Amino acid sequence: MLKNISNMDNKNKKELLEIPDFLKKLRSDEKDNLRPIVKEVDNKKIVPISEVKEETVVHKEKPKVDIQAKIKEHTQNYFLDIRDIIDMQTNKELVESVYDFCKESNIAGTYCTRLNDLIEIYKHEPTVGLEARNIKQDERTEEQQDLYEAYQSFTTKEIQQMISIYDQAIDDIARWGKIKQGEKKARKPRAISVERMVKKLQYKKSDERYKLQSIDPILIPRCQMVWVFNTKTRKLTQYNAIGRNGIMVKGTTLKDFDVQTSVSKTVRKPDTVLSKLLNTDGKIAMRNIWNTITTTETKANGRINADTVILKILK
Repeated sequence: MLKNISNMDNKNKKELLEIPDFLKKLRSDEKDNLRPIVKEVDNKKIVPISEVKEETVVHKEKPKVDIQAKIKEHTQNYFLDIRDIIDMQTNKELVESVYDFCKESNIAGTYCTRLNDLIEIYKHEPTVGLEARNIKQDERTEEQQDLYEAYQSFTTKEIQQMISIYDQAIDDIARWGKIKQGEKKARKPRAISVERMVKKLQYKKSDERYKLQSIDPILIPRCQMVWVFNTKTRKLTQYNAIGRNGIMVKGTTLKDFDVQTSVSKTVRKPDTVLSKLLNTDGKIAMRNIWNTITTTETKANGRINADTVILKILK
């Protein structure tokens, strides 16, 4: 019995130590791959977050446009067309005038002077060639001799006609240039702020004698009516705007008021009249108060000085 048990133990051990069949079938290189290879981490490649540089975004600048180069290019293109017209006119071909070409192309005034300069250069050769005919050969310059020979096949009349065509082209362009110059809109004056407009205005801020307080003059520009009182001369003045734009201020003077209806009167009893005026806002009521002042009426001059109190401003 014991013998059988020991035999069984040996058999079990053998079975345990025996290599399974699927392992026996594996090749040697496959056996090596059974366990994954752990790669070592290269510490040199690890960079702290604080040391990571942000990528700078490069903004591409828009290419700058060379205005002078553009003008030069357009001028040259116009000149080529005008030169063709001149050549066709010289050959007595039926073609539109240089003026009509300028009008049709609506050439800007900027190009007119430049075009005439180019035509003058183009006109130079026949002009010198014609002049050289009246100069002795031994007295001619090299240029004169070259152009004399170049235009020798033309008669004097033909060269003169050629030059007159150039002159007509120059006149046409100059005439068109004046028309374009007249089309330019008049430059509008820059609007001045009301603060700047009243900056130099001299006026009396308050008066203890008549117990008056001036209104801020910043309200005067573009108003329809202004009432002022001179504490020294006791002159009460009303200013009425001449148009919808209202009364304006320039330096120490009121502008754009109606010289016919803007008048002054001397007040004999300022305390009574001014008190009524300050407590009235209606134009009709103010006119009635004005009519109660019996002194002589004079034309207002628009000047405001250090003795003038601004009483009323109506928008």
